[in-house]
Formats: sequence, structure tokens, C-alpha cells
Amino acid sequence: MLLAGMLGAAPAWASETVTFPLQASGFDTAVVADARGRLVQSGPGRPQRLAPGRWVAVDFQSKTSVWFDDVGRVSSRGPYVELRSSALARHPDDPVRGSLFSAWSQEGTGLLRADGSMFLDWQPERGGEWTITAHPQRYSWRSREAGERIFDQHGQLRLQLGDHELRAAGPFAGRAQYLICDLSVQAPCALRDEAGTTLWTAWVDDLLPLQDGRWLARQGNAWRRLDANGQLDGERDQVFVAGQFLPRARSQADADEASWPRWMTAYRAGHETEDQLVLKPETAVGGLMQADGRFVPVPGASAGREVCPGVWRFSMERGGDRLGDAEGRLGGRFEAHAWREVDARPGLRVAIAADGRETLVDCSGKRLVDTPALIRLTVESPGFVGTLVDETQPRLWLDAALRPHLLPEGSAIDTVSRDGALLAVRTIEGELRLYDVKRERFVGQPFADAEALLPGGVVFQRDGYYGFMDADGRERLPPRYNAITAWGDDRLWSSHYVDKDVLNRQQVSLHGMDGAIIASWMDVTVGSSLMLRALPDEGPVTELLSRGFETAQGNYLGQQWVDREGRTVFLAVKCFGTSKETEGAVIEPLNGAPLRTGADCVIPSHIREAMAAFPQDDRRAAAQSDAGTADSVLPGTRSQPSRSK
Repeated sequence: MLLAGMLGAAPAWASETVTFPLQASGFDTAVVADARGRLVQSGPGRPQRLAPGRWVAVDFQSKTSVWFDDVGRVSSRGPYVELRSSALARHPDDPVRGSLFSAWSQEGTGLLRADGSMFLDWQPERGGEWTITAHPQRYSWRSREAGERIFDQHGQLRLQLGDHELRAAGPFAGRAQYLICDLSVQAPCALRDEAGTTLWTAWVDDLLPLQDGRWLARQGNAWRRLDANGQLDGERDQVFVAGQFLPRARSQADADEASWPRWMTAYRAGHETEDQLVLKPETAVGGLMQADGRFVPVPGASAGREVCPGVWRFSMERGGDRLGDAEGRLGGRFEAHAWREVDARPGLRVAIAADGRETLVDCSGKRLVDTPALIRLTVESPGFVGTLVDETQPRLWLDAALRPHLLPEGSAIDTVSRDGALLAVRTIEGELRLYDVKRERFVGQPFADAEALLPGGVVFQRDGYYGFMDADGRERLPPRYNAITAWGDDRLWSSHYVDKDVLNRQQVSLHGMDGAIIASWMDVTVGSSLMLRALPDEGPVTELLSRGFETAQGNYLGQQWVDREGRTVFLAVKCFGTSKETEGAVIEPLNGAPLRTGADCVIPSHIREAMAAFPQDDRRAAAQSDAGTADSVLPGTRSQPSRSK
């Protein structure tokens, strides 16, 4: 009897299509399946997820690729391809979204969309790289055999460089213009448009666009303002310096947009020759170069650095460092030695004092929470753990609302649940206790180790066995199990030997967070698929691996994938047969026809029975046994099916 006949229709909970690669023994590659018990991938080939709802299966033998969605609809069929990298990062201002992939085929290297359609055509060179540019809709093909080529979003060639030319700057957002230099650096660079017209030439090495059509150009270490025609603009003897560059340093343009304002030091030039510019050091003034070309001096400042969005730290020659804004207006003192950014909290900073003490401040430098003196403050999403001065372990918890929770002296925060509601705390006696942050108290009995701290409780170890304690401290699963692992936030897997004298007889059970058994199996192992674990809530199914079965017709190896209700949605068996010619494998989905490879693989009825979950009556007996001792023989369970040899 096929799996669909055994279990009936797809479960109602599977309303959303969640797909994943299913790797069954005996099949050369994985096959894409969904949580409703359907095989989505119809053709051969190794599948790869490209984007949400998008897959490609590449088959080496047939030299083909098939691109399809989460319900199996084929969007494209093409040649054998190799995706050379993950999705190309598109420009943040590109109005057309969607993933792009650099793909190699016998025709060359092209950019493909996630549905397999061509975005930019195959480039014939044997080696090269696709990259984006600072222009939202210009793409670069850098060949190792020929000059760089620039394409637009429609696939039209916009610029072709010679193999002796370098794109030093551009195209810019809003200006499809390029600074093109000779690799020999013995000639000036040219600003060129996409019609091939040279707009101007100058001895410059880099170029930044200003808002009003002018330019900020670098020659060596000196930056100067140029007008739209490439001529010196404004005060001709004014020069700006920012950073150090090797003489005549020219490099390939990147995709980064210019950030403004920029800290620079303004000088007056003494005299200038064809290859040398002498500056007057006594004229140095630090300040901020703005996007419109204005230079805003910050009197008394020797350096500036943005330390928060729109907030700058200015190093002052007298009186200590000051905070200020992007227009160079000075504010209060910068009271710390340094600030450290906080992941996912752009308005917060960890302020580090000269003596190493740390506090939490906002972008104005205001201290946000009163705490004991801390030597270390570490992000532990969604809050912070703090270590007090003269201590070595953290015992302060700042929750997401920055409310402090100071644990007893001598204790240490070991683990924090993902939502920050529970802490596993090491006590002065060396034991672990579960701490409820909202109720500000310890719950439950001590334990030795926290295997997994979840929003709903903790998988713990005590006296060499594993148990599960909920957030109220109730031991929903007593510590009598050989292993307990979490499946997302709402399911637990447990395993224990049903007979202490027969260690190869193991019961595996699926539990809800209240400890109730949903389903149990004998002599299986819970698989750990990284691809499934990477899905939301650690995937809609879990793989169970059965032990091998020996029969006169040959050996059998079984696998099954079960959903969160304990229902088997895929059953797979490899039939070894009595020779290579009789070897085969089958995957039986809950919905749809089986998928087979090799010789016809028929699953014997006693193997189906051995792989099935306990009947309902036996689950109650198993639950009663779990409530007792894990080392006793289960009352009411089926005897292990005989496996004839």
C-alpha cells in the first residue's frame, strides 16, 4: 500500500508551500519536495535553491538545466550551467529588483535571473567577472582576455574599453560618464560618455561627482574642485588632502557611492610644477567637504570621523574631543575614549572609557541606563550582558527595553534565550538555574547543563540524563532520556533505550512543549539536515533513519520524513537486492506517484510496519512508560518485527 493510501489527504496545516531538498539513499542527487508531501521536481539533476520560490536542477549527464518554482512549474529549460557565485548584490537604487546569478556554460558567462531567463548575454571569454557599478543600472563584465565592457539593464553594450585602458571612476549615479585612464599612467585620463565622446582630459587619478555638475578630482594625494569642463574651479591655489596614495596611483573603479560629507584638510599651494605640488603647512585648516562642493572649516579640529548617523567626533587641538554635526557645528564633549557600534541598534553605542569601563549611550552621548560599573558590555540579542568591574563573568542582563536585571553575586549568565525571556544562570555552587526575566526570579530545580535554551523552556542535563523544563520551571520531560533535541520552538525529539540490557533497541518520540507524545517510533535515528535546519522553525519536516533490514531477497535501508504532527509525508527505501542488477530505490510521497531509480524496489509489508509510528493505543502506553522509567521495557508496545535472513 502506498503512503497516500495509508495516511489519507495532506494535512490542513500545510496551507503554505514550503519546499526543501530531500536526499534519499540510492538516488544520485536530492529531489525538491514540499511540506504537503509532493515531489516538486519532475526532472533529473542536482537541485539548488536560488531565491524564495525559485530552484534550478542541473543534470551533468544530459547537459541541461531546468528552472522551476515551488509548485513545480517550469519557467525555463537551458544548457548545462555552473553558478559561479551566490546572487549578485544589486545596486540599492536599482528600480528593478530580483536576484541575478553569474552562470557559466559552454557559450560563456552570463547573468541569469532566478527563473532562468537571460538578463545579460553570454560573454565568450574563458575567464571574467560580472560586477555592478555605482550607477543603478550599469553592469560591468571584466574579462581576463579583453577590455572591460559596460552593459545597461536591457543588455545593450554602453561602453567598450581597450585592453590597455582602465575605468578609474564612473559610471556615477545620475551621470553615465566614465574616467578612463591608460594603464601606462604616462598619459592624462579622459572623461568619456557612452556615445564615445571625450568630454575633457586632465592629469587626475580619481573623480567624485558634486551635486551641481562640478567634480572633486584627485591627483596624487591632492584633491581639487573642477568645473563641468574639467577646469580648476574656485580658488585655484586651494588644495584638499584626505588619505595617503602612492604617486600616480590609479585603481579600478568600485561600486561604492561617494559618502558625504568627507573629512579633509585644506591647504594653500605654494608653487606647482608639472609633477610636483608644494603646500604651505601653516595654511592647514581641517573641515568637512560637502556634496555640493562647499568646504566647511571646523576651527581647532585636527581630525573628524562620523561615529553615529549624522554625528561626528572631532579631535580638537585643545580641550578634548567634541561631538558635532555634519555641518561642522560643535556640540558637547566626547566623554569616552571610543564608541563601539551595536549590531541592529543604529541609535546605540557602547562607550568605552580610558580605564576600559563600558556604558551604553545614544548618539548624543547621553548615558541610557544606570548600571554598576562594567568592564565589559556585550550584545546578546535582544539585549546585553554585562560584567562588573573586578569580576570575570557576566551577571547583569539588559533586556530589549534596556531594563537592568542584576543577578546574585557569584552567579554568571551562561545562556540567553532567543527572545531574552529566559536566562540559564550558573550559581555560586556551580549548578545552573533557569531565570525568568519578566518575573525576576529563578524557577525550577538546578541542573548541570543547558543543552538548548528556548523561548518556551530549557533542554537540560542532570545526573547524565536529559529532560525538558518549561518556562515556569515544571519538568515536562523528567531527566530520564539519553537525548532530547529541539525542533524549532514548538517540538522536541527524545530518545531512550527501552531495555537497559539491549542497548540497540531505542524508542524515539516527538513531543509538544507540554511533554505530550505526538508520535513514537522504534529503532530510528533523528537525522540532522543542515538544509532543513536552515529553513524557518528548522524546517517543516524531520528525517528519520531506520536501521537496515536483512531478508532473503537482500538488504533494505529505510528513511522517512515526518511533519510536526508526526505524520510520514515521504517514505524512502533502498533495495540492495542480490546483485547490482537488482539494486534500486523508491520515494513514496504522501501525494502523487512514487519516484524510482534502478531496479523495481518493492517495500515488504513487514518493513513498512517496522518503520511506522506506534498505533494510538501504543502511544498511550509509551507515554505511560515515559512518565515512569526510561530503562524499563515498554508495556503494550509491539514486539520488534522479525527480520528474516
